[in-house]
Amino acid sequence: MDEQLGMVPIGIIETTPEGRVTDVNDHAATAIGADQEGLRGADLVAQFPKSTDGTLREAFAGESPTPVSFEAYYPEIERWLAVDISVDESVLVSVRDRTEHRETERTVERLERRLDRIQRIDTLVVAVLQRLLNASDRAEVGRTVCENLGGSDPYAFAWVGDRDFPDDSLQVVATGGDAADLRERIDSSLGETDSLPEQEAVRTGESQLVETIAGDEQVPRSIRQAAFGNGLQSCLAVPLSYQGTVYGVVSVYSGREDGFSEQERAALETLGRVAGFANRAIRQEDLLVADTVTEVTVQLHGETLPFVRAADETGRSLSLEGVVPRGDESAICYVATGDTATGVDETIAEHDAVSDVVWIRSEQEPLLQVTVTGETPVTALTRWGATVASAEYTAESGQLVAEAPPESDVRRMLEAISDTVTDMSLMAKEERTHNPEPVDAFRDTLGDRLTERQRTVLRTAYLSDYFESPRGSTSEEVAEALDITGPTVLYHLRRAQQKLIEAFLATDPETPSTDSR
Repeated sequence: MDEQLGMVPIGIIETTPEGRVTDVNDHAATAIGADQEGLRGADLVAQFPKSTDGTLREAFAGESPTPVSFEAYYPEIERWLAVDISVDESVLVSVRDRTEHRETERTVERLERRLDRIQRIDTLVVAVLQRLLNASDRAEVGRTVCENLGGSDPYAFAWVGDRDFPDDSLQVVATGGDAADLRERIDSSLGETDSLPEQEAVRTGESQLVETIAGDEQVPRSIRQAAFGNGLQSCLAVPLSYQGTVYGVVSVYSGREDGFSEQERAALETLGRVAGFANRAIRQEDLLVADTVTEVTVQLHGETLPFVRAADETGRSLSLEGVVPRGDESAICYVATGDTATGVDETIAEHDAVSDVVWIRSEQEPLLQVTVTGETPVTALTRWGATVASAEYTAESGQLVAEAPPESDVRRMLEAISDTVTDMSLMAKEERTHNPEPVDAFRDTLGDRLTERQRTVLRTAYLSDYFESPRGSTSEEVAEALDITGPTVLYHLRRAQQKLIEAFLATDPETPSTDSR
């Protein structure tokens, strides 16, 4: 072999026209996994590893070698090789190891496919979220999710189950995708077993991933068979939850094993939280517009209750004047302390369930603003979607009145309260009919026009004496209570006040109409 060719940084093999090796450099021997000295004089085709396509053998099959360039995978040595055959006075075969380059290409392609998949999923989820916010009832929430997820790329099937609070059972309310027999098997299994991943998601409030449906014996056999028959290999069950309450589940099926990356799971869990919020908002709206409500009065006993403890240690009764859910599993409580107020704020602030205490008024008709974050009857009710109408606390107990939509399961709601106290007893329960007097009608009309954020800010400002003169709270203090910025508070107050004035003056035909933002 020419000395210069022997020094080039790639593999070079010199052969006769018949394919007999006359010389070989070290790079070539290393590339094909052969002994350099053993190659000399040997038949190249016989010594060269067998590839998946046999191109080298074909090149030496004729009377003279065929010039050709190709890349092929050689399973014997687990490498990709780039081979170039040139024919002149002698035959030169150059060999380069392309394994690392091929692996890099495959990694890039895999990442590009994953990125494309994530982008498509994000686009899909955003589209669902936009429609969810306009859903009018819980069934529409389920249909919206399934119509967009099931049968779409990358998901072949999806179903949404609504939680029946009396016994925590699930009922299929919507499906998407072409797998009717799977829907039937799911319906049957929901009444016969409690081992479905969707049921576990509702019980635990956490997503349940089944990477290989066919191999998971915890999944009922009938569902495994139906999934296999429809080419479905993995599924993810995501709870529809908001502020600790699970309202149902969405289960998404993929045609791939391990079909849900961490990014996909995060996107679908965001969808589950927004669907849970939509369910909660619909329940609250049902309460606002219901002709009747279920009113319950409960007696609470427990030294751990912050307001009972404060009443006991200060020797005075406390009254709950209003509650504003803050949206982060906490609630802002406005507590009247009676004629005197000394020491009440310090006593309440010491409680573990209380994160902040601020005086709204400390002299005439003293009023405290208390942010409660722990497990208490008030936070349990606000998470449930009920309205806390009033509460009275003494040194020994508290009496609380709450309102819920008539179809709500009162037993489960009472259990949620009971979990937060030492002892609880039901004092009264009644269905109460709304009598839409003119003032109530005005409030209902205005309530329909205000956004949830505007109602929250307006109610917090009102209970905080923001509108009194002199003011009991500044806009910054209202903002701090709601954990938002001062400009945001002022913006929502202006919008709410504008709608209030417009509603009051609507009988004047000359009054211009304003937008509904």
